[in-house]
Amino acid sequence: MRYYMIRWEGLPIGALLVQGERNTRFLAVMGATDLETRISSSKAWGSRLSKDAEEGFGPIDSIRRWKGVPSQPGVGGIPQDARLHTCADLGELSRLLNPGHEPEKDTINERLQDPHMLYGRDREPFVTKRVDTGYRILARGEVLYRPVRMEGTIIGFLWASDAENARGYEPRPVAGPSAWRAESWWIDQAAEAAARGLTPVGALRERIGMPEDPVGGRLDSSDDELIAASTRDLRQIARPT
Repeated sequence: MRYYMIRWEGLPIGALLVQGERNTRFLAVMGATDLETRISSSKAWGSRLSKDAEEGFGPIDSIRRWKGVPSQPGVGGIPQDARLHTCADLGELSRLLNPGHEPEKDTINERLQDPHMLYGRDREPFVTKRVDTGYRILARGEVLYRPVRMEGTIIGFLWASDAENARGYEPRPVAGPSAWRAESWWIDQAAEAAARGLTPVGALRERIGMPEDPVGGRLDSSDDELIAASTRDLRQIARPT
């Protein structure tokens, strides 16, 4: 098993790990933060790993790509100079991060020994946590998108596709920590809009011109509505290499 330590304000709060060749997950340091922070960090990392799996990243590529991304309050980050650690199994890592707590049961390796689980599904990466908003988080075809602004700065892009019932937010790392803070706010907003029966594009357009949220930002009516060939292409726009 391989893992990176996740740090917030200099302290380790969790690990981002790879089990075998097919699974990624987040494991919290129980004594480092309060329950609310553990829940929010688990949700944020679960969402990121889910998106990586949907977009076809292999497990090790998925956790490596988060090195150097700015740390988000309550969620943390992986420093650019972080070392990739190894350990025997999930139980050993659980004992290392959380001495005195009962180690987590390694259900992933149990499943991988089950022939039905091993051969009865496709070979795509999978994750142990997903964020269900009512919309898909990946579109393979064209998506409509608009800039998300915070005090005039573009911190990311909100996108939608009615054809694929998909909607999401793509942070713009050069905008700093506010770009990442907004992600969970837009996930919650998408869940609320889906529950009201709005289409993804309808949910996006509903936000145009609304007052700026201190976490999520705003969609300005003066910005153009643009088209990207796919969410992968939009990621390249938000995070040019």
